Amino acid sequence: MKPSAILRLATLVCAAAIAVGALFMWKASPEASHIRTGAAAVSDLSSMARLCTLDIYEEVPIKGYAGTKHLVAIATLKASVTFNLDGVVPEADGDTLRLTLPPERVEVYESTEPEAYRVIDTWNDALLDHSKLTAAQENAIKAKAGESFRKSIYRKGYVRRARKEAAANLTAMLSGMTGKTVVVSDPTPGGSYAD
Repeated sequence: MKPSAILRLATLVCAAAIAVGALFMWKASPEASHIRTGAAAVSDLSSMARLCTLDIYEEVPIKGYAGTKHLVAIATLKASVTFNLDGVVPEADGDTLRLTLPPERVEVYESTEPEAYRVIDTWNDALLDHSKLTAAQENAIKAKAGESFRKSIYRKGYVRRARKEAAANLTAMLSGMTGKTVVVSDPTPGGSYAD
């Protein structure tokens, strides 16, 4: 036999084996009338909480003073926008699930990376006094910078984006899990922070 004939014969045998295997699996599969499905219910949203977060990293200039002492520095700050979904209970309304997005939680941290905080300059308005700040004075200036960074997160629209993404993620996941239409209402699309 020629090699091309052997190759054709081997291909034909493999195709026949695949066809017989597929037929066997199809015959062995359960009929549609034997499969039962029940109504889906959502009992816990806490595992979805980590999918509804936004992390922000920014290098922020810090300028502040304590008494007559002044500080200029650069810090890398981290922030996360999260949502506590533990208390959210979806309400079933026919074939629709309704839930309300809870208030966001914005947490600001100073980065722990090397060189994440660099003092550029310090000075003292008092002529004959040293310009070194105490740790408490420096921490008070950093706290003010952190609060300013928190406000900028709202001002720059990061919270609005996080809330929009959280609503979209919850809608997609719950709809996929339950097969129902999901409506996520957001009473504060710009965030719940008040100056």
